[in-house]
Amino acid sequence: MNPLLIIKDLTVAVGAKVLVNNVSFEVPRGKIVAIAGGSGSGKTTIGLSILRLLSPALSIKQGSIIFEGHSLLGLPVREMQNCRGARIGMVFQEPLSAFDPLFTIGHQLDEVLVAHTQLSKQERDKKILETLSEVELPDPQRAYKSYPHQLSGGMRQRAMVAQAMVCGPSLIIADEPTSNLDITLQIKIMGLLGRLKSKNISILLITHDLGMISHVADEVIILRQGMVVEKGPVGQVIGQPQHEYTKELIEVFQ
Repeated sequence: MNPLLIIKDLTVAVGAKVLVNNVSFEVPRGKIVAIAGGSGSGKTTIGLSILRLLSPALSIKQGSIIFEGHSLLGLPVREMQNCRGARIGMVFQEPLSAFDPLFTIGHQLDEVLVAHTQLSKQERDKKILETLSEVELPDPQRAYKSYPHQLSGGMRQRAMVAQAMVCGPSLIIADEPTSNLDITLQIKIMGLLGRLKSKNISILLITHDLGMISHVADEVIILRQGMVVEKGPVGQVIGQPQHEYTKELIEVFQ
């Protein structure tokens, strides 16, 4: 079976400064692949490149991004907009800033379904409540009617996962999804990601937390200053690291 996502020789720069340097990796179907590295290593830049949401100051100098057999870099703008949300979902680091504070959670999930499906209002409401229940929000009806600030941090993060998966994407990009949560909530979000994988959803997990990676990911890519220094199955990379930078990262989280 062909990989869901293939990144080959991706290079991203701002002016003469290279942020992502000749990066290549694949995301198999139904697997969790993690990108790990310190601040400024280029992790988030790769995720935004896939979604074609880079700042205008940044540009992709070379490389290809193939998703479901199609080049994302070659898609017309409208087709790329349709792909985001429908086929590729995004979980941002801080849901309070990612959600619009002026609209309820239900309204914002409904906007995604309106943009990408032909479902009736009744069908959309049913789908939203099912998805909010699927991410284990304790009271889906209440969450549906709540504004983002009325939910706790953990509940907002679950609502953002629900927004990413409501259209049934084949890939979810999760950028530091547990960084602002306490350890109990981190464990719950990790469990949720594992359950998404069991539904054959692929996840590209962007994080600096090797502890989280060792619990949920199948494969890991270690980035340093925009370059891949090590990659492979999690057990191999975390258990028997070959690069000194990987060893340094592991020591930080032991």
